[in-house]
Amino acid sequence: MNKAILRTRSLLEVERKFRSLAVPKLSGHGGTPPFQSLQPLGSQKIYDVYYDRSNVLSTAGLWVRNRNGQWEAKMRKGGNFANSMFEELSDTHAILSAVRQLTGLPAKEAESFGLEPIATLLTNRMSWLANEEFRIVLDEMDFGHTVGEVELQRHVELTGTTASIEEQKGRVMQEMDRNIALFMERYSWAFSPGDPKGKLSAYFEWKSEPT
Repeated sequence: MNKAILRTRSLLEVERKFRSLAVPKLSGHGGTPPFQSLQPLGSQKIYDVYYDRSNVLSTAGLWVRNRNGQWEAKMRKGGNFANSMFEELSDTHAILSAVRQLTGLPAKEAESFGLEPIATLLTNRMSWLANEEFRIVLDEMDFGHTVGEVELQRHVELTGTTASIEEQKGRVMQEMDRNIALFMERYSWAFSPGDPKGKLSAYFEWKSEPT
């Protein structure tokens, strides 16, 4: 039996979190060695509403959110809490398909895919582009938590069977993760040591605190 040969285009993202910046202001020459280049990307306000249903999505490694009025989804492809690998979805049909595979619900986009809001976050994000490819972001949430990420994104066009395409994605993301690790090691002066805490983890801890 011949296996179908597919051709897909995907947006892959690999990120490594850091607790905070170790310098008061990130600049190209703020430490040794200096960045090859550093382009400030400014700041933006991000309004996120995260959705799930009885933790079915998060347990399977799928995060669905509405960010500033646009649906987005991240499908975990590897890594762990501090350094994660995702395939990003912005097409609502692809998001609907991913959600239905896990929930079996026939709900549409207008019905929030049959999901329920689980977290609402307002974030002030500052961003920089370092060495023309590494995106550094620092997020400050409205409930007082701060966390940063170094991100790499890559659009890939892959051909093969479903299994071989997933293997190819994995190899690409492993290489991206190695590149981020080397980048953060080289410019360690910019990043505070210590274990970072993700936005959602910090949010749920904050919500569970007694008032």
